[in-house]
Amino acid sequence: MPRHQPSAYLSHTARREGWLALPPCRWVALLIFTLAARHLANPFIATVYVLYMAGMGTCMGSVMTSTLRTLADNQQTEGNAILNILQQFAGAVGTSLSAVVVAQSQTYLAGSQAYTTAVGTQNAFIMLTVFVTVIWFSYFKVVK
Repeated sequence: MPRHQPSAYLSHTARREGWLALPPCRWVALLIFTLAARHLANPFIATVYVLYMAGMGTCMGSVMTSTLRTLADNQQTEGNAILNILQQFAGAVGTSLSAVVVAQSQTYLAGSQAYTTAVGTQNAFIMLTVFVTVIWFSYFKVVK
């Protein structure tokens, strides 16, 4: 497939490697964190986090490679820079939104600091799980 036809290539690649775009282990890890947010011990957090990062690792390399392969050779460095900027921006936005959710719970809920933080963390995980689910369904709707 020629490089100057990105839509045809992406459509073909996404169908062939679709499971790599948003690996289920990321969603499962977020779901586990969401359901168990108030009862997390350090070894459990580490284990589920390894599962989450394994999903991230299998995802990002494939997505970036597939995206950059659609660009001409002289555009790949700019494409790589844009993808890295977007990844950093999305991480900052996600961190900020999660911090706002936790802070709101700490401010407006009654109870100890530990309890309000645990509830806020669970609410942040719920928000992130909803985001990932929406993105996942949007991905499969766009790439048929």
